[in-house]
Amino acid sequence: MRVTDLLTEHSLRLRLETPTKSRRLEREILRCAPTEHLDPTPFLDPGVLLLTSGIGMNFTEQSIWDGYVERLTRVPVAALAFAIGTAHATLPKGLVEACRSHDLPLLEVPTTVPLLKIDQHVESMLQAERIALLDRSWSLADECARLASQGAEITTLLATIYAAIEHPIAIYDAFSALIAQYPESATWKAGQPSAQPDTLTIPLPMGLQNPCQLAVRSYGSAIELESLLAPVTSILALQLSRSVTVDANSQRGMQRFVSRCIGWSEFTRNDVAAAFQELGLGNRADTTLLVADMSGEHAAVAWRLRVALHDAFHNVRIAELDERMIAVAQFPREEFPVVAGRLLQMEPAIPFVLRQPARTIDELRLALVHALDLVQHVTAPHLAPVLGLSAVVAAAAGRGARESAERFLAPLIAHDEGRAAELLPTLRTWLRNDAQPSRTCEELFIHRNSLSYRLHRIEQLLNVSLDTLDGRATCLMALRLVELEPY
Repeated sequence: MRVTDLLTEHSLRLRLETPTKSRRLEREILRCAPTEHLDPTPFLDPGVLLLTSGIGMNFTEQSIWDGYVERLTRVPVAALAFAIGTAHATLPKGLVEACRSHDLPLLEVPTTVPLLKIDQHVESMLQAERIALLDRSWSLADECARLASQGAEITTLLATIYAAIEHPIAIYDAFSALIAQYPESATWKAGQPSAQPDTLTIPLPMGLQNPCQLAVRSYGSAIELESLLAPVTSILALQLSRSVTVDANSQRGMQRFVSRCIGWSEFTRNDVAAAFQELGLGNRADTTLLVADMSGEHAAVAWRLRVALHDAFHNVRIAELDERMIAVAQFPREEFPVVAGRLLQMEPAIPFVLRQPARTIDELRLALVHALDLVQHVTAPHLAPVLGLSAVVAAAAGRGARESAERFLAPLIAHDEGRAAELLPTLRTWLRNDAQPSRTCEELFIHRNSLSYRLHRIEQLLNVSLDTLDGRATCLMALRLVELEPY
């Protein structure tokens, strides 16, 4: 919103009292600042519209008015709106002269228009502009995401952004080397882009300590440009991670780690542990695993999931293998249930499997094998159970299976201990009787309704469905594993 927009709003009935240059009238108004302080400048931000009735300004010396206006222009404020009728019948001549001298737009507010009305009008207009800018920013991001999903080069994305902002744009890597630019005729200097005049720099969210920088030639306020470009920077970051070697070591390390996890006959536990250590993650820290389907249309929105992971965890390692995004993460910024809830409710939804933190390298290996199998069968975000039958089969009951089985059944054990219930014996008896309700009830001496309630409660605690063969088999395998002697 500009100062000139206020003058064209007939309902406000504002009148410009100074021969202000058009350049000043085109300045942006960022917010209103109602105040009656004689020196409000310590509380003002650049671009505010100062609203005052002049209460307490009962002086006639021109030097005092000059000092007041001069302080405002140092901020600088966008304009000064002075209400007559409350403390002054007309605009003070000293104020008019001072505003004329310092080229500060002075707006006379009539007695019939309260300052609150101006404040409300400005705030509503600014809110409407923010919403319109947000729509533009996400439309631009959506168009770039569509192009990226079709394999567009990074310069094509820059051309699309240039068409929207009409400012030369470029990308620098972490070492201040120019990666790409648009248009080609623009001249960009070597070195830090932030040191170049009239250049706005925005770090790209790549999960790196020294990320690439988006540089934009900006000859005015950078606030609108920053808001417009914020969503699309994530798409640029994702495209760069695919087309530019900015995190090649992490990609190769993740590939090596995954291949060793799934190669049960070729690689030992020590091989897997060594590959994990090469990723630079903590050996003793809990590790969260996520495997996402990036085939087809899902690739266009996978950047949101990548950014969400970096927002949720301090340490993240990501690789894209065979249309699958595999991520391991440590040190969540919030408790895991909170982080998981946000990831599972992301829009638009993308099929992925999230596994709660693994405590050992053996458990993580099992979780990865299970997630790679499970992601082929899900169509939405899915929180995997602690133990998966596919992982146990793949590992041939190797190390890690017993620990996972104990954690899987832990909710039942805790429930039985805290409530003197018998959920774990019920599950064991029900499976031993081939999931036959009549035989189970007969052995446990309980009513059929009681059995139904217990089975439903078991499903809730274990996060499995006992109506499926996979759910029953998982429970059966878990019971068998905890009954084995430790290796």
